[in-house]
Amino acid sequence: MAGYVIYNGFWNPGQPPDTVTRLVKAAELRGIRLTPLANTETAVELDGGVKIHGFDASDFVLFFDKDIRLARALETIGVRVYNPAEVIAACDDKAATHLKLAAEGIPMPATLVAPMTYLNFDESPGSAFLKTAAKKLGFPLVVKECYGSLGGQVYLARDEDELLSLSQKMKAKPFICQKFISSSAGADIRVYVVDGEPVAAMRRQSNSDFRANVGLGAVAKPYSPTPEEAALAVECCKILGALFAGVDILTEADGSPLICEVNSNAQVTAITECTGVDVAAAIIDMVLSREKQR
Repeated sequence: MAGYVIYNGFWNPGQPPDTVTRLVKAAELRGIRLTPLANTETAVELDGGVKIHGFDASDFVLFFDKDIRLARALETIGVRVYNPAEVIAACDDKAATHLKLAAEGIPMPATLVAPMTYLNFDESPGSAFLKTAAKKLGFPLVVKECYGSLGGQVYLARDEDELLSLSQKMKAKPFICQKFISSSAGADIRVYVVDGEPVAAMRRQSNSDFRANVGLGAVAKPYSPTPEEAALAVECCKILGALFAGVDILTEADGSPLICEVNSNAQVTAITECTGVDVAAAIIDMVLSREKQR
């Protein structure tokens, strides 16, 4: 049996990201060797079966990437993947995330899923959707690409012209539109859930951006989630099947929590440095416990 931590080699050329290093160290302290491996350092071979060089069915993988094809291929040959491939797929696609959560009554900002296009989101055929979004959500409203990371694919449309411009910018990319929660502008709460328990939480605040990503300048402080916020984060992970995840929560004017998104491979650096909680160790303990049961 061998253990690996998969990360994206295009996003992190040269060396593993800090989260991967922390996971490797936490495993080492527990007498387990984890090998960091970029998705660019292996290949899925489909020729009379499925083969992935260097892996066999006795192995396990912590998957801190969104290469869903690689994750599914690993599961196909019997490798245990944490989080499972279907969890990664559901969390990576914001429309899919909200669809699964909305079906279970999870509170979230009002959301509209843009219709699919094969080439471009042209004004004429797309105008009906844009008018509906403007009417139901009002301005400003949030436009999010379904696939994105670190807040880089999240935009604010202040009027119809900006909404049209952003929709055309998408070309054929899937996207959603959401109600802008003004009471939570530039702020959110991240609760990191591991094995059904909220192990750490931080509140992020930006004074220069409507997004609360630390990488975009937000400042993080330790936070104690309310029982409602903690329970909501845990329930989201249960619905999605996530064994660990960073759950981002917005706050309405009356204090009610709303789910912003769920990250199945959320980085641990900021929340660990902010709170002092070794989130990587919690993840490793969960994985090792499950591996022992096997």
